[in-house]
Amino acid sequence: MLGNEPEIVEKVQNAFKTTKVINLQSTEVTDAGVLDFKINHRFGALNTGANNAFGLDQAFIRIGFEYGAIPNLMLGIGRTSVDKTLDGYFKYRIMHQTSDNKKPFSLLLFGDVNSRRIKFPFLVSQSQRLAYCAQLILGRKFSESFSLELAPSYVHYNLAPFGVSNDQYALGIGLRQKITNRLSVNLEYIPLLGANGVYKNSLSLGCDIETGGHVFQLHLTNSNGMVEPQFIGRNDNTWQSGSIRFGFNISRVFTLVDPSRFPNNSY
Repeated sequence: MLGNEPEIVEKVQNAFKTTKVINLQSTEVTDAGVLDFKINHRFGALNTGANNAFGLDQAFIRIGFEYGAIPNLMLGIGRTSVDKTLDGYFKYRIMHQTSDNKKPFSLLLFGDVNSRRIKFPFLVSQSQRLAYCAQLILGRKFSESFSLELAPSYVHYNLAPFGVSNDQYALGIGLRQKITNRLSVNLEYIPLLGANGVYKNSLSLGCDIETGGHVFQLHLTNSNGMVEPQFIGRNDNTWQSGSIRFGFNISRVFTLVDPSRFPNNSY
């Protein structure tokens, strides 16, 4: 009888279009055996004026790769022109939201290490160049159109300006509103928890456009940096001052290993 048929329990997929909301990590993880090639591009601030083409004469870029090592585990590396920064990170999905609500949200752990390769005006050791970030990402897809995540964050800098703490706590907030099957609007806000010098909260607004194997993320943001220690705890720009930057992210995935070679993820 139809009333006795068991409920089909599925994992809730595609809460976000890519592994990033805009700057923040999303609840998505690159599938096992898949390589995701990332290009992040950001122009200068609008308040630099017409002589600087309102920021278009400046350019900052990050090139990186993310790889699904095994189901639920993603590894990434990248190089950013801001402070000539090298970064490496992992993201692990601890729990996946399910359609029966027995697991009402997705839970992920993210860890990142950065090394600034820029020349300092004073002697700096290799360890002093390092900064670290840890995040716990909690997200839920509330409907086919709307997703929300919270990302409590901790950042530690081995080297900090005089009078500024080496540690910074923050709460990342990201949301996605789907407009069509190929278009969505994203918003993220990262309030700092506790004062820490002149640094400001990061605020970004953008849209995702999917075109076949590519996802283009167009956005406006007050953050120049594109890795966690930069846009979370070392952002000194505000929207009120006109320090708004136009940028875009490009994601292109390549399947390197047949997904059938990996065991199915368990609930």
